[in-house]
Amino acid sequence: MPNLSIIFLYSFLAGLATLAGVYLVRYFKEKVEKNILYFLSFAIGVILTNAFLNLLPKAAELNSRYFIWFLVGFGLLFLFEHFLSIHSPYEKDHNLKTVGITSTLGIGFHSLIDGIAIAAGFEVSYKIGLLTSLAVIFHELPEGIFTYTLLLLGNVAEKKRLFYSWLVTLATPAGALITYFLIRRFSLVNLGALLGLAGGTFIYIAASDLIPQTHRRSRHFWLHLAPLLLGVIFVIVVLRYLE
Repeated sequence: MPNLSIIFLYSFLAGLATLAGVYLVRYFKEKVEKNILYFLSFAIGVILTNAFLNLLPKAAELNSRYFIWFLVGFGLLFLFEHFLSIHSPYEKDHNLKTVGITSTLGIGFHSLIDGIAIAAGFEVSYKIGLLTSLAVIFHELPEGIFTYTLLLLGNVAEKKRLFYSWLVTLATPAGALITYFLIRRFSLVNLGALLGLAGGTFIYIAASDLIPQTHRRSRHFWLHLAPLLLGVIFVIVVLRYLE
């Protein structure tokens, strides 16, 4: 069994990344808007590289049907977002208050799945757990930014904005801790299924949520590519270092 304190530490740090995004928007909204493109592109590089070079290869090693679970993870988030009508903070053709609250629920669900991925990763190996945690941390910060921005645009009261933001923050460690106490009953095949599911959710988040945001903010290809490549290189360097 992995050390509970390690799982809690990294899942809590991921939750804090969400909260950091919330408070960045609250106090530095203009600066966040100006620079978020670079962080989004870096996060995309980290998430996709971690999924393709770390999570999915290990899932394939542990479970020959990992691709089914990959599709389950991808499809689960697709259906969840579809039914909750999750949209960008800048789409104006919807009731913003409704979109803000339902999108926050969807982001909270993302965060819960992220916690499951962190715990499952550490159960397989420290390397997979660490890289999964880093990928989660890097995409939780923009999710915190989106959460608070949606609630702000929806004219949700300040206390409720912070309440919903804290719920999203706590979802990641909650998912990790729940998985930790259930995971001792899992075989390696089941762990492979969890890693496949996590890989599907990571790729969905990058493809459906983060990449469209970068396209909305800039049409200059090099502004996307440079930080994205830095994210790819970052994961490869960490993988080599942990070998």
